[in-house]
Order: sequence, then C-alpha cells, then structure tokens
Amino acid sequence: MAVIQIVGNQSGVGKTSVAAALLVTASKAGNQAAYYKPFSDGRTADSDVAFMSGLLESIGGPAVPAPRNKSDSGELSTAQSEVSRLESEGGIVIIEGPDASTPYGIPSKVILVHRGPQEAVAESVSSAGSDLAAVVVNAVPIHRRDEVARGLAGQSVPVAVIPESRGMLTVTVGQLAEHLGGEWVLDPVNADAPIERFMIGGNIMDEGPTYFGRYANQAVITRVERPDIQMASMCDKTCCLVLTGPGNPSDYIKSEALKRDVPLIQVRTNTLDTADALAGLLDKADARTAAKADHFAGLLETYLGAEGLEQLLS
Repeated sequence: MAVIQIVGNQSGVGKTSVAAALLVTASKAGNQAAYYKPFSDGRTADSDVAFMSGLLESIGGPAVPAPRNKSDSGELSTAQSEVSRLESEGGIVIIEGPDASTPYGIPSKVILVHRGPQEAVAESVSSAGSDLAAVVVNAVPIHRRDEVARGLAGQSVPVAVIPESRGMLTVTVGQLAEHLGGEWVLDPVNADAPIERFMIGGNIMDEGPTYFGRYANQAVITRVERPDIQMASMCDKTCCLVLTGPGNPSDYIKSEALKRDVPLIQVRTNTLDTADALAGLLDKADARTAAKADHFAGLLETYLGAEGLEQLLS
C-alpha cells in the first residue's frame, strides 16, 4: 500500500512520535502497518525500537526487525529487502529515517519533521528531495502557531504546524512520587496516570469546584493538615494529591481517597519547597508511551487533516 520514510532536520524533533501516530492511525482505520528503523548507533539497545515493538504488540502488526549499526548506513540492500518483506506482511511500512533531512535511498514517500527556526524549513525541504509528501513542523510555541502556519502556507506539499502540547510533556503519578521521594499513604493506585498540571491548594477565594475543576490531569499540592482543601480538590480532574509537611492525613481523607481511587503521596517538606523540588521533573517525560502515541495521532489529524493522513497512508 505505502512505504513512508520519516526524516528530521535534527535529533529529537519527534520522528518516533510521528511514526507511532501513523501506526495508531492506520490501526484505527483497519489497516495493518509495520515499523522499521534500519540503522541505530549500536551502542545500547534502541529505545525507539523497544517502544514500537510493544506498541505493535498491542495494536497488531509484524515484528519489528533489529536495526543495523549506523556505520553500515551506506549499504541499503538488506534494508530494502526488509522493507519489501514488511510491505508484503503489513501493507504499510513506516521507516524511521535519519536526522539530517536527506532520506535513505529507499523508494518511499518522505515526511520531513522539522523543529527550529521557521526560516530554516525551506533548506530542510530542499534536502528532503523530490519524494517529499508532507512536512510536520513540531512543538511550535502556542502563541506563534498560526503565524508560522501562515508563513508556510505556500509549500508545494501539505504542512502540519503542531503546537506545543501538554499531553506530550506529561509525567506519571509514579514518576512524580519517585522524583519527590514521596511515600504512598495508601497502596499505590493509578501510578501510570498522566499529570499535565500542578495546582497549589492554598487559601483560595473561589469555591473548590471552580478552582480545581478547570483542568484535567492535575496533581494538587497542599498541606497535610488541610483536609478541607484536600476534599475540595478531590474531583474527577485530580489524578493525585501531594500532601506536604509533618503529620498524618486524616482517616476521613484516606477513606475518601480510597473510595475515589485518588493516590495520596506524602512528602515531609513544606508546600513551597515541594513545588521548587519539581524542577527537573520534565526530564523524566518520555514521548514513547501508547497514550502519547494516541495523543499525537489526534494532533496530526487536527493539523494535517483526516484527508491528508488518508492520502499519506494510501
């Protein structure tokens, strides 16, 4: 059906996220797709390949071949044979290509994933060659998204300008507990739930549902001796409570948290020091999760369009 190669203008632009999103999109459309990363640095087990193997196990698709060492990237006959085999098994083959905009010499549609100055997109497009089928400009600051989209409207291929998304920067409740050195007050629950925002539960003027009901996937940080704030924050948009300071949470709070499956994590530092300790937590954020693959698939559909995605995968 289709062989699609994804290249980037530099490392870390989101090629794997685009590849995972295309696999998810193909699966939802009832098509089987395969993933192949022909070359890796060879120093350690490739985390992209490991993630994609797990993703394809969950959604269905051929086994992911092992990559060869990057030093062999000039020899493409084996890679081409693997692509042909995967195409016969899966129909759609998603190839994760190199970081330097110039694709491997494997016949394929090419998607360029660009991150960085808008002015550099034209140079990256030129390097991607005549098989270029789409451009994804990734992680654009939200306030500049429309401006960048207007500036790239004259490209000869579809362009998806994707804004920064909190959904791609989430950490899990378990990662938060580990980062803060927190204690689980009850048995751990929902440790894999994503956290998009942190809310401080202080002396607020708004009603609890008004203040705490604005955003989904939030972690609330509040003093352990404030059961009133803890109860007010324990809505369906709160994924965990971080209780700060000495003392112990009340039995009533523990009972309600147990009933609502809200994790309680306790740290012995005060609320402000706990908030300061969140620095560096985003370093633990990893885009290679099934939930983020599904989230990025939604972003691609929104900013490239369902029709554009269908054309790429056909």
